Amino acid sequence: MSQTKASASSAWVKAAIAFMAIVALWNITKLPFLMSFGNDGNVAYNSRGVELSINLGHWVKGYRSNKMRTPPCNFLLVHSALGLTILFMMILSLINQTWRKRYCKPFFWFAIIEGIHAIPASLANDTGLTPLFLLACALLIGTGVWGLETNKRYFDNEARAEKHLFIQYTIVTVVNSFAAFLETPQIISAFKSKTVDGTFHSHGDEPHKVFGHTLYDALPEKVGMTIFLGFTIAVWFIWPLLLLDLKKTRQNEENSNGNDTVSEATRLL
Repeated sequence: MSQTKASASSAWVKAAIAFMAIVALWNITKLPFLMSFGNDGNVAYNSRGVELSINLGHWVKGYRSNKMRTPPCNFLLVHSALGLTILFMMILSLINQTWRKRYCKPFFWFAIIEGIHAIPASLANDTGLTPLFLLACALLIGTGVWGLETNKRYFDNEARAEKHLFIQYTIVTVVNSFAAFLETPQIISAFKSKTVDGTFHSHGDEPHKVFGHTLYDALPEKVGMTIFLGFTIAVWFIWPLLLLDLKKTRQNEENSNGNDTVSEATRLL
């Protein structure tokens, strides 16, 4: 019975990792189009403003999707960098459980920053979903603060803290993936319309009326581009390289001390 439960648990973990990997890959494909928006020579597409599925808008002729109210760099690129990082860290915490505690501080700080950064975008929404988006921001911020407090008191009760960390990681990741649950039905609906009517849904040929007039537009787009590039270079490239060196040092220390402590190399799956 225990072996069956372990197999079922492993299957769920692998399914969760696969789902998050797909969501991450899908959003990574949007990054080049967001980075080049307005500067790629595609005047016909860019004149309509940023659309939700900007990648499909470039890949599939005539594909249209919901208009975005926020700018491509100051909001969408920065938001994507934070969101993708959270997904990557959640995946790694499922692969190696010891990393959940070790790297929870940056994880929760990224969640808090993402929640704060998304508040103006949530307030700019005019489809009646503002309360839902604000709730998502509150969950990111609140869970992040709760996670930092759990880490602070971790050694008071390690078993309870580990349980709380898993819950906190899960809440942040589910909220962070919320957009995927909103985008998928729209993509399905668009292709159904194409199959039935021969055309994709039209969302108008003008940018959203709020586009260019949000709080994010108070700064030049180069600010968001700089933050995005700086963050991704530091967190996605430099930080992992530094961790590789730290891992070697830590393993050498453990070997020299003859400890049997579980190391980072211990796999969960």
